[in-house]
Amino acid sequence: MTLEASLIIPMVICVIVMLIWGAYYMYNRAILSQDCYILALRASVKADAKKKVAPADYVAAGASKQAGGRYFGADKPAFSAAVSGKEVKVKGTTKIRNSAMGRYFLKIKSGWELEAVLKARIRNDPKHIRRIKRLKDIGEKVL
Repeated sequence: MTLEASLIIPMVICVIVMLIWGAYYMYNRAILSQDCYILALRASVKADAKKKVAPADYVAAGASKQAGGRYFGADKPAFSAAVSGKEVKVKGTTKIRNSAMGRYFLKIKSGWELEAVLKARIRNDPKHIRRIKRLKDIGEKVL
């Protein structure tokens, strides 16, 4: 093997591995954002419909089922919820492990931490529709 090949081949392999890690990062980031929004949306619907389950409790109970086994090369995500006014905010965090290259020259020293914060508005659509229908009925009787 020549000197050029002994320098170039490891660098090419390193670049390919970095591209794969970048793909893991983008995939896990998209899944984390999706899971945060789905949990926020479902928590807002549950908080509005029954008023028996707090959104934070719903997120804590449904987080492991929602996350499932879809996170590849990353730790299991942790979700937390907060309610501010009529919005449910769900924050998800996870970390990508990247220790495959050992002490190679371009190895990432620490893992990548992913964080996504998404929110959903608590709405009472049936109540709103009933109110509009009632106002319409009253308007028809008056006119």
